[in-house]
Amino acid sequence: MIERDRHFFELPDKILTSLPTGAVKDTVEQLGRRIVLGYYPLGNTLPKEEELVGSLGVSRTVIREAVKVLCGKGLVRTARRYGSRVCQFSDWNLLDPDVIRWHTPECPMTARIYAEATQLRFIFEPEAAALAALNASQRQRETIVAAARNLHSNDGANAMIGADYAFHSTILQASGSLMLAHFQNLIHAVLVLSYAAGRNGVPEETLSRQNHINVANAIYAANAEQARAKMRNMLMLNQAIADRITADT
Repeated sequence: MIERDRHFFELPDKILTSLPTGAVKDTVEQLGRRIVLGYYPLGNTLPKEEELVGSLGVSRTVIREAVKVLCGKGLVRTARRYGSRVCQFSDWNLLDPDVIRWHTPECPMTARIYAEATQLRFIFEPEAAALAALNASQRQRETIVAAARNLHSNDGANAMIGADYAFHSTILQASGSLMLAHFQNLIHAVLVLSYAAGRNGVPEETLSRQNHINVANAIYAANAEQARAKMRNMLMLNQAIADRITADT
């Protein structure tokens, strides 16, 4: 999290990712996005290496390394008898930030990703808020409050997502749990997806901001029970968005 001052937050320049660098990274990005868009249907084989070499303009070695990365994310499975095949959605690593990040509103599974990510947040974020109320440093409490108060759409989408990320990632860090802190990259991907998939359907910006402030105030006051309850209340708005976009698909 980068805090430029008490009134402006930015997303980090780099989010940790399991992707390699260079041509392999670019190829993984292209193939990953094609898969989640349905360009390569579930259960179908990927084009042969020579076809991918021609369409992507990279070497066979790059294609092979990219496919290995996609196998590790559960999107692809390889076998000598059929080559590389797109896995069923249930096999995808849905905790992988890259897999989440590749989904856009146009992707066929985006609504489900958003809904299930919201369910996951219900499991760990209320408890993280309760732990943060008990364990946060004074600096972390102040950052959480400042981020919550700076959720204004008129500052621009990037600034708003930056404040939202600062709010949630600082809570995870302040929980004192190394396990929960490792969900920061997941939260980053889910928030970017959430704004892309759900913000257009949410007119209650004032309510959303107030819900964040309620959580922040409870954490600042070291009230664990209130922090847990207020976080659950805040996530109910996300659940309403999930229900709405799921019904529209």
